[in-house]
Amino acid sequence: MSSFLQGVLLGFGVAVPIGPLNILIMSYAFTSYSKALCLGLGAMSTDVFYLILLSFGVLHLLNTPITLKIVAIFGSLFLIYMAFGLIKDANKEIKVKSNSKQKGYLNTYFKGCFLNLTNPYVIIFWFSMAAITTSTNNLSLTLFGLIVGILSWILVFPLIIYKSKNFISKKMMRALAYFSAFVLLFFALNLLYQHFFKEIL
Repeated sequence: MSSFLQGVLLGFGVAVPIGPLNILIMSYAFTSYSKALCLGLGAMSTDVFYLILLSFGVLHLLNTPITLKIVAIFGSLFLIYMAFGLIKDANKEIKVKSNSKQKGYLNTYFKGCFLNLTNPYVIIFWFSMAAITTSTNNLSLTLFGLIVGILSWILVFPLIIYKSKNFISKKMMRALAYFSAFVLLFFALNLLYQHFFKEIL
């Protein structure tokens, strides 16, 4: 398997699994493809940041129980905040106003950054990637393929959701918003359980 193809597959391995990020991208894509894209690009920026730390051997410093617990606290609080935001907006009329298209893009981008930055599983994942990426024949091609894989998913996934929104009723969109909120709450509680209560219970 070529180094580039291996990187692309790793990129899909990072991006495709259903988690808080993809749930939020889906929720945003129902109203705005560009905002969903901004959210994904923000998360991808954090992936690139971790990739740089990985290249310089710094990432292993973050892979400590105390650091991961601190990250888990902030991550769970942020997910709870986003979940209640979805619940709050669920009953609002779902439409994109032309005068608000430019508003909040940067804010959405930084939400994506913070979402991945406060996810301890992302840190653990990139730490585990160290052995895989360093064992390839061409590290540069592998890393490039990895970025291509992540970017491809970020571009295509919200586009599919956005294009299919006309086939989904407002009632269904509202139900999906509530479902997304409860999934985010589940991930938030699971973070706290895995890092604080799993060993006790």
